[in-house]
Amino acid sequence: MKPIVLAMLVCDYYYRDFHTGKSILAGTFSSINSAGFPTKHGNCAIYIALTDVAADSTSQLIFRREGGPPLLSMSPWEVAAPENRRAVVEIGGNLSGLPLPEEGEYEFVLLWNGIEIAHRRLIAAQIGRGSGPEPEPFDDYNLL
Repeated sequence: MKPIVLAMLVCDYYYRDFHTGKSILAGTFSSINSAGFPTKHGNCAIYIALTDVAADSTSQLIFRREGGPPLLSMSPWEVAAPENRRAVVEIGGNLSGLPLPEEGEYEFVLLWNGIEIAHRRLIAAQIGRGSGPEPEPFDDYNLL
């Protein structure tokens, strides 16, 4: 039985506060802009919240071009089932050097006991290529 994925967020940094047990996320995003490709994105983190975890299981996160073979696989997480299946189970980790061979659509895929149960899309876009006409100059005498 697969759990229910409540959230799957990509951000700059993730950590769990030792004293409160709270997950701390900084800088959520859905796209990465780069001056050129191929490139590697320096810091990246993933946060996942699950519920209805019925049994101890193994989860793993992979990163790939949308629908393609893995470009990066994280080490598996052993997830312990809580006493109450309604409890929220949070997992997450930090990545360094996320490979982006070309502009386009990528995805993080959550595997649960080897089965894909969730996807989180990430867009990689090239910037600085002159994406359109120059804006009209501002005329502060013609505001009406």
